[in-house]
Amino acid sequence: MKKLISIIFICVCVILFASCQAKEKNNGVNQETKQLKNVQKTIKVVCMPLSEPIVEMYNKFLEDDGMKIEPVVFDGNHLPATALADGSVDAVILNHKPWIETFNKENNTDLVMPEPYLYYSMNALYSMKHDKVEDLKNGTIAVAGDPVNLDRALKLLDSVNLIKLKKKDEGFYTLVDIEENTGNIDILETEITATARSYKDVDGMIAVASVVKQAGFDHRDFLVEDPVNKDFPLGLIVQEKDKDADWLKKMHDCQGSKEFKEIFDKEYEGAYGLYE
Repeated sequence: MKKLISIIFICVCVILFASCQAKEKNNGVNQETKQLKNVQKTIKVVCMPLSEPIVEMYNKFLEDDGMKIEPVVFDGNHLPATALADGSVDAVILNHKPWIETFNKENNTDLVMPEPYLYYSMNALYSMKHDKVEDLKNGTIAVAGDPVNLDRALKLLDSVNLIKLKKKDEGFYTLVDIEENTGNIDILETEITATARSYKDVDGMIAVASVVKQAGFDHRDFLVEDPVNKDFPLGLIVQEKDKDADWLKKMHDCQGSKEFKEIFDKEYEGAYGLYE
């Protein structure tokens, strides 16, 4: 009888030990799984001070999904795309689509801006000194000097008869393509974010409304709005390999919400137009 009791006792101990081991193992797996779930996916998004509020908006809207959207702020217009191309960051929200396509050609990169696009810049001809386009004749006009935006500025100046451009079938317009300087204007090429800061030294400038607003001027007080603004969409730019990433889809989904758009409009007061 004692022998039987001993055997039963040993069996019970073995079963309890095995159960404890299994429970400990399961707890370990569960704990590890829980920890993995709690680890936030950090997405580094390059921006400039102008677009940093947008990154903060993404972060606010996605924090409950276990994502952390971290802004990486640059001062230059070219450096963000370079950082994305070398893999230092995950995305950029700054440059418009034609600009990034030109960057790809010049640098043999594969950056893309998947739809849906978020917004477009309100680009226009401004003057802090004059009330009419005609008053800009014989004056100086500041424009962004990169190939895409210089081409755009020259076409706008041509449309208001301050210059006349040669006919061109392909490629970007440059200063050498001015056939006739009908307004006798001087064109000052600047870095795009610095265009508005030259207002004291020029008679007019072609700039995006957000830059004008940041410089402390009324971005709604322009002489002529660029009619092709919607042809220059802005949105999240990523490497080709990430165009179908889950995190990008989540960012696209949140930017389509009514609440996101309302906060966006309140932040920028019409300096950017939203794609519907």
